[in-house]
Amino acid sequence: MPKKQLHSSTPSPHFSSSILTVLRIAIVLSLLVLACGVAGANEHKVSTKPCVTDPADLAGLSGDTSSDVHAIKTYSETANHMLHGGKFDELDCLADSLWSNRDKFSGGFWKLHNLYVGLGEPLLHPTHEDWTTHMALVRKWVSAKPQSITARVVLAQSYIGYGDDARGTGYADTVSESGWRLYEERYRKAQQVLVEAEKLPAKSPEWYVAMLVIARGQGWEPIKSRALADEAIKFEPGYYYFYRTYADSILPKWNGQPGDSEKFLTESADRIAGDAGDILYFQVGSFLICGCDNDVKLSWSRIQKGFAALEKKSGPAIENWNSLAHVAVAVHDPVVAGEMFAKIGDQWSESTWKQYSYYSSSKEWAQGAAGFAIHKRTAEDAANANIETPDGQHYDQLFADKVKGWLQQCMAGMEGSDLGNFELLIKLDQDGKIEDWTGDGQSPLTPCMGHKFVEVRDAKAALLPPPPKPGWWVRLDFHTKDPAAAALK
Repeated sequence: MPKKQLHSSTPSPHFSSSILTVLRIAIVLSLLVLACGVAGANEHKVSTKPCVTDPADLAGLSGDTSSDVHAIKTYSETANHMLHGGKFDELDCLADSLWSNRDKFSGGFWKLHNLYVGLGEPLLHPTHEDWTTHMALVRKWVSAKPQSITARVVLAQSYIGYGDDARGTGYADTVSESGWRLYEERYRKAQQVLVEAEKLPAKSPEWYVAMLVIARGQGWEPIKSRALADEAIKFEPGYYYFYRTYADSILPKWNGQPGDSEKFLTESADRIAGDAGDILYFQVGSFLICGCDNDVKLSWSRIQKGFAALEKKSGPAIENWNSLAHVAVAVHDPVVAGEMFAKIGDQWSESTWKQYSYYSSSKEWAQGAAGFAIHKRTAEDAANANIETPDGQHYDQLFADKVKGWLQQCMAGMEGSDLGNFELLIKLDQDGKIEDWTGDGQSPLTPCMGHKFVEVRDAKAALLPPPPKPGWWVRLDFHTKDPAAAALK
């Protein structure tokens, strides 16, 4: 909602004094909220114990994700600077406050998780010296605060990051023997730290996130990993990082089979149901979709529903706009991508796009393809509406019979070939002649089918009898799994 503006006319001296008094009170209250580490959590109870007092730290922790795409990154970096400043008491206080109040940024991002992100490894591209300094700092925190669940979990996460650093980012066969040894050793240390931390009276959801990462990295048995994920979800059903981490761990590149992640996410979202289920679907689905070969197959419509529900519930966030645009590019929807790019402007997310060149080229693609996509979507809507009528069903059957004969001719000699998939939309005038067509897909059949349609169009011959009304759209979806059906929608 838009912010309320003060009236532009000049108020009386008494009225000005009142406004200033209210503003002073509001500023003081805002600083108190920030000092407790719970800015923007009006729906939650607020701790009265101040956690952070340094103005620079307060500024770094008070970013607004609805207007600044760097707000979360700045938040995490501020936590890292506090660690290097030895502010262990303040970090413990802040973590406890964020967890007890279930604090989130606009857009639904948990502040606690992003606090840990900033504490689990050195900034930028760390060297061996950076890692040595970081590990020493965290061990010092654990020694100074042995009952701190935050310090223990950060130590475990640091061992995980240190192990990943030793392994590197290449394929398994590119990792040296010493790299594997250090990786496994540091993961074992991380697991040992978490096992010991489990005995502490205080609990943290990030304990489960770290243990789920260990389960993935160590290749736990599926039953054991799933049991851990179920326990985490029971601990805090709304902490969507559990779902993300586990769904990622059962991708084929890790410990799963094709379709495992999709099935888990769908079942989880269905169990929650309603807007909350759709929100989870967006939060996890947008994380899983990479826009690469062998990408996960998720419901694009449900991702969009979840995005809309999340924005309505938790407010806008530029990071979420970037995520939806990225998925829209991956599923080849330039219309939605273009809408998001227009909102994003120059606030592109490095965590989403990795390189500005990818963001820029995707934006250009959306701008160029949007016109075609809008035309196709209009045709689809018209064809789908037509098939809902009795006359439309009868007419589509005539179209199916006609096109099946052409398909059989075009498929001759292609036995054993990958015929792909395609969508075909044809618009007929009042005489049954071809007026327009569109569609998409990839198939070796499309040149042959296109040639036949061009022949009919150029001959100005009627493809079919007169349709129920002029400007009639029909639709054909060809699927390799069932090419004979060539089912019309």
